[in-house]
Amino acid sequence: MELTFLVDVNLPKHFSFFNTPNFYFVTDINLQMSDSEIWNYAIENNHIILTKDVDFFNRLLVSEKPPKIIYFQLGNYSLKQLYNYFTLNWDKIIFEVNNSKLIIAKESHIECIR
Repeated sequence: MELTFLVDVNLPKHFSFFNTPNFYFVTDINLQMSDSEIWNYAIENNHIILTKDVDFFNRLLVSEKPPKIIYFQLGNYSLKQLYNYFTLNWDKIIFEVNNSKLIIAKESHIECIR
């Protein structure tokens, strides 16, 4: 099955790395979506949430059937820094997706929670 991603509002929509049909944007669906609505939308559509929002990380820890989440714990990266990070790490992150419910992408390493 092909992976699809729901990009939260705290990541750049016009980021060239997300320029494929596999990426859907909260800003295109409904800019006013609450975290709960984003969560449920991801579950209903089998999307992996891409976010920098710690609230999704916290929610996943107490949820019985969460969507998969890739949580970017990177601080205030410029678009260039973010692009470089994705270029260096995206394949590693995707490799871990099938066996993880949460991936925490940090500057120095990638953590996986199974």
